[in-house]
Amino acid sequence: MAHLLPPVGTEVFRHFTPASLEELQRRHQEEEKERERRKEKNIEIAEEDLPRPASDLEAGKPLPFIYGDPPPEFHNTPLEELDPFYQSQKTFIVLSKGNVIYRFNADPACFLLSPFNPLRTGAIKILIHSYPSPCHSPGPARVLYVFTGIYTFEATVKVLSRGFCVGHFTFLRDPWNWLDFLVISMAYLTEFVDLGNVSALRTFRVLRALKTITVIPGLKTIVGALIQSVKKLGDVMILTVFCLSVFALVGLQLFMGNLRQKCVFMPPSFGNLTADGFPSNGTDSNGTHSNSTHNNSTGSFDYYEYINNPDNYYYVPGQLDALLCGNSSDAGVCPVGFTCLKAGRNPNYGYTSYDSFGWAFLSLFRLMTQDFWENLFQLTLRAAGKTYMVFFVVVIFLGSFYLINLILAVVAMAYAEQNEATLAEAKQKEAEYAAILEVLRKREEEVRWHSVSLPPSPHHHPHITSTFCHYSRRPAGRRSERNRAEM
Repeated sequence: MAHLLPPVGTEVFRHFTPASLEELQRRHQEEEKERERRKEKNIEIAEEDLPRPASDLEAGKPLPFIYGDPPPEFHNTPLEELDPFYQSQKTFIVLSKGNVIYRFNADPACFLLSPFNPLRTGAIKILIHSYPSPCHSPGPARVLYVFTGIYTFEATVKVLSRGFCVGHFTFLRDPWNWLDFLVISMAYLTEFVDLGNVSALRTFRVLRALKTITVIPGLKTIVGALIQSVKKLGDVMILTVFCLSVFALVGLQLFMGNLRQKCVFMPPSFGNLTADGFPSNGTDSNGTHSNSTHNNSTGSFDYYEYINNPDNYYYVPGQLDALLCGNSSDAGVCPVGFTCLKAGRNPNYGYTSYDSFGWAFLSLFRLMTQDFWENLFQLTLRAAGKTYMVFFVVVIFLGSFYLINLILAVVAMAYAEQNEATLAEAKQKEAEYAAILEVLRKREEEVRWHSVSLPPSPHHHPHITSTFCHYSRRPAGRRSERNRAEM
């Protein structure tokens, strides 16, 4: 990382001129040639040895105090780069009245506007002046047109001052501007093209409030920790998905179709039922079912339609789903006059089941996250039997207590590492500032010493004067001894 050693006073600030632009282009060409030379000779530089931008001179941050307060003529005007990292990358900076750094690309914006174009300089002055970001709720069409015009003007200023997409620090190189571009594009697209109801896309402008993350240091640390934790959660997420998949396959084998078992009312005239719920007199001589109709004293009716009719189920008062039951010894039983049959849909409007791998995976995810898990627990035990309580104990301990806490531990570790990195960066800045202040103190002492010393005579050479001063400070005794020795 390049060290920052600024000169004394305001001589570090220089206006960005055509000569500065030519110097940038020359440095950029030299760097490109050097990069090509290293590429031809297969010379690789270690990542820690590569130059990096100074963290305290990033765009959007205030100017460090070591530079002092710039004179008014250096505000709101293009200046040469202060960071040595960008001095060969065709960029320049602009300081606002609050000494906030704004960095721009030195290439012509939109291939037309150079950094010295009056239209671009005017757009830069408008851009660096902060203003409240407007947000509104849906209202009349005129209000929508007004805010669309405001967003369009803002985007136009950014494009004219920064350029559109070619080069560093242009409009689309900032991810926060992608949302603005999408909102404005959809506003004009929906105005002239009928795309149906796309009002949800206009709500994306509310997300522009996320820009406050870069302003609040504590919030920025938390968001950085979350981003770092997401990168480190890869192995944990693979383990979690694998365990959920195994548990889902086990649940699929154990409980497939059990949650469809309900207590169905069967009139006495219907006769005895087989284990599968079919009438015993509804089979032929080969033991196969003849058809879906059954003849009795009241006439013929559709058996499948009867058992799938929700009006024939038993409901506990206050419950929306029918009472579940099971055919095992420790499962739930039906009241008198009702028979346990597999019919109808699954509980909770059909969303709670183990009938496929996807539904079983969703049920196990609900169990792992403990989202109303006791309802799933009770439904499954009533339909399958109390013996399967062991399955839920294993899932709760391994899934809910272990895997969830493991994810939280990774997030906590990432947050701790982010805090350590922030503290290390702060200590590095303090060390750099201390070194810079020491250099400034020495320069002030040199300036003070030269100011109190007599000015040299124009007839004497500086080298002779310095030599004379050097000998004049020698002790008189040693000089007299030398003279006597020469005599």
